[in-house]
Amino acid sequence: MNLEQVKKLNTPTLPGSYQFYDENGKIIYIGKAANLRSRVLSYWRESADHTPAKYSMLKKIVKIKWIETDSEIEALLLEANLIKKYQPEYNISLRDDKRFVYIKISTEEKYPRIFMTRNLDHSGRFFGPFTSTESVRETLKVIRKIWPYRSCRTMPKKVCLYYQIGKCPGVCEEKISVVEYAKIIKQIVLFLEGRKREVVKDIQLSITNYELRITNLKENSEKYTETEEKINFLKYQLLNLRKVLEHSRILSVGEKYAADVVELAKILGLPKAPERIEGYDISNIFGREAVGSMVVFAGGEPNKSEYKKFKIKNVDAAGDVGMLKEVLGRRFKHFTPHPDPLLNKERGQEGTGRDASLLLAKEEDRRRFESWPSPDLIIVDGGKAQLNAVLTVLRNYNLKIFVLAVSKGEGLRSSIAPDKIFFPGEKKPLVLPLASPALHLIKRVRDEAHRFAIGYHRKLRGKSWLK
Repeated sequence: MNLEQVKKLNTPTLPGSYQFYDENGKIIYIGKAANLRSRVLSYWRESADHTPAKYSMLKKIVKIKWIETDSEIEALLLEANLIKKYQPEYNISLRDDKRFVYIKISTEEKYPRIFMTRNLDHSGRFFGPFTSTESVRETLKVIRKIWPYRSCRTMPKKVCLYYQIGKCPGVCEEKISVVEYAKIIKQIVLFLEGRKREVVKDIQLSITNYELRITNLKENSEKYTETEEKINFLKYQLLNLRKVLEHSRILSVGEKYAADVVELAKILGLPKAPERIEGYDISNIFGREAVGSMVVFAGGEPNKSEYKKFKIKNVDAAGDVGMLKEVLGRRFKHFTPHPDPLLNKERGQEGTGRDASLLLAKEEDRRRFESWPSPDLIIVDGGKAQLNAVLTVLRNYNLKIFVLAVSKGEGLRSSIAPDKIFFPGEKKPLVLPLASPALHLIKRVRDEAHRFAIGYHRKLRGKSWLK
């Protein structure tokens, strides 16, 4: 492309992220800008001083797309997530895993601190990952405009400059109680999760409570003045919050889930982020009312419209493992090559399953096939036995799908018990840090499959008792 062609694109002057494509339709570079039009045009201006790599990139660009955002901060976060998802060849500086950063809240401490880190340890609350340290710094700046918080590594003996300028509540001299500081941390967590309405509602509720209380304090001038100051501060905080939210979108739950998927793909060594993940579990009491569940996650979020439940037919099968084989066998009966060889090749499923001409002769069979697409990843609750059961079924159908099994240590059922992840061909399981975003996703799928199976089992058991 040349400068005249780029000018004709009518790129907006808004903040956002832009993507450069090559002739094969592949994204080769992703960037961000406060002004999309100005930034994109700058690549083709005569005054541009590019590196040889940038000149090489410009020669390959045949198409430009962009996504508008409401603020530069949102553009920063969007750029980070897109780079992590597509791994463009010219975003070299942002492709290295060592650059991934997180926002951590050290909830294990009496007065939690909030800071940027590259290390995932076994405690605290993490948000991310981000590929851009700049996006994290900007996020923390926005938060501090609304709530003062502690960020120092070690607690000093006296208050520092941050307290003097109102950016720290002075926890080192306990100028704020543990309970009051916990309220600040709660609001910051909600804010980072994208639950902004809850934050606003919480502040509004506090204002209302103080206003109700102040009517009974007129005779006590000292307490009246103190309460009035709190009301004014909360109103100022609410006003500031709304101003920031008009121009900033920090991090939504959906973005967090999308980042978890990419992180999982990197840890598992998958060629791409798994778009469709299926989770399986078995529920029964000594073989009675035995059921199986299949849950589906797309983009890291549950897609309940595609959940499936199975009533076990052969309860005399070899325990839960045999039941799991039955469920998977019945599931993959719906999976077979499409009659269209080109579509079949596009899906990478040539020659798999049974004869398509037999199963897909009718239009209704085609519709049924389309509603049961191939998963990119299968997660089962259990250990090596369950993992091998899945692999056996996949071999029977000549399918190549990545599989893992996740289980807790023997006798451990608490939320902090270490989860063990079993992979095909590996003797020892992987144990991820409790704060790992990849582990968060694995556990969400496993727990949702368990919940869905238990729910169906209880329903059948209730009907049995009624009879």
